[in-house]
Amino acid sequence: MKRLNYFIILTIAFMIFSLSIYAKITLDETKMYIKVQPINYITSGEDCTYYEWIDKYEQKRQDYKINTPSVKTKAIIGNIKEDYIEYDPQQDVKNISINLEKVNIIRNQGDIIGIFVEKGKLYVAIEEKKLSNKEIKSIRYPEDIAVLIRGIFTSPDHCIWQTIDPPPNKNDMDKYGLVYYGGMAEDTHVGMVMFEADRVMKCLSGGYENRTGEPINIRGSYKSEWNYMPEITFDDQYFEEEWHRYWFTTKDTIVQYDPDLKVVKIIGDPLSVKTERMEMINGKLESTFDPDYDSCSYKWTKHFESNLLSYAKYYPVLYELHELSRWTSLLNALYETGFIFDEILLHNFPYVSTPIKTPIIQIIKERTTENTTQTHIETRSRQISLTGGVGLEQVTLQKADLSELKEQWITQYKKGDFKVACICD
Repeated sequence: MKRLNYFIILTIAFMIFSLSIYAKITLDETKMYIKVQPINYITSGEDCTYYEWIDKYEQKRQDYKINTPSVKTKAIIGNIKEDYIEYDPQQDVKNISINLEKVNIIRNQGDIIGIFVEKGKLYVAIEEKKLSNKEIKSIRYPEDIAVLIRGIFTSPDHCIWQTIDPPPNKNDMDKYGLVYYGGMAEDTHVGMVMFEADRVMKCLSGGYENRTGEPINIRGSYKSEWNYMPEITFDDQYFEEEWHRYWFTTKDTIVQYDPDLKVVKIIGDPLSVKTERMEMINGKLESTFDPDYDSCSYKWTKHFESNLLSYAKYYPVLYELHELSRWTSLLNALYETGFIFDEILLHNFPYVSTPIKTPIIQIIKERTTENTTQTHIETRSRQISLTGGVGLEQVTLQKADLSELKEQWITQYKKGDFKVACICD
């Protein structure tokens, strides 16, 4: 459904220069460096840093913020019957509004854990933020939720996604990746969050910043894929190419849903990272559907998943994607209760161009040994070339009786508990 084509191209090359068979090791060193400095696509307007984009968006959204307290939409509140929704066009179609002011308040107070429908109104329940404002300065705009609703319910894709693909010309594959957006997320903060989180993930995996070519330096338990690769040895002589693809996904996110009471609740973490081995077939990369559990790429994804919120302290956009994925997971599950948004109108929306290109870098890890009795010198190198991408998709649904939970949330709302709010009425 989505093009989630982002690869690791692993190239191993060995060179041996032999003058004699008698030697003693006098030098053994390993170094890493960027083969070629990345191209600057910011000056051409094809790329943009996250905070430069935010500055432009903040300026453009001032009038929108003042003049748009809510977004008009139409909701169908029906019942799931096999593969369709049964509803009465006269009774079950309602004109409602997404209250952006209430969305803003509830999102700033915590992270969403559930959604329920009561008397034609849509409510959300939250828990305290995983990271406090003292730990991280994340950015949340209330209109993000309207963008998610539009993408999931009314866009041609019926989902939210973003990907970085290799360019069509093979000669450009080591220069840049092409950025695409789905679910009408391009030129929005949602699209920018997905792109930047994707870019950051790939930089963390390779250990280098793709725009500057500088090594990433994070205190603590930071690890790149290089930490999971075996040391360069000189036992065998071979040339090998290997590709992997990676993607953010909500596919493993468990969401409980009660179709009768129209309640959905998220269970566990909303975001995971997947990897699988790819093969070059007739000049094109094809999926092998092989996750390759022993690979360094798989081991790194497990490390990254476990430490995502720790890395978010340095890269807040990771937390922003984490929070948005909670909303997409619950909104996707909400459809299974028979509640859908039939149309949503975003008039005078403050669109700002999101990146369409991002630089690709080639990182070299090279080991050099000198065996010197005036007779033998050997040098070998290992090279890894990185590209990347990200995407969000369906969830894992669990049908459940959530009647007690709904009653609990309704009681909290009636008592004025800030953790439950009505955002659509």
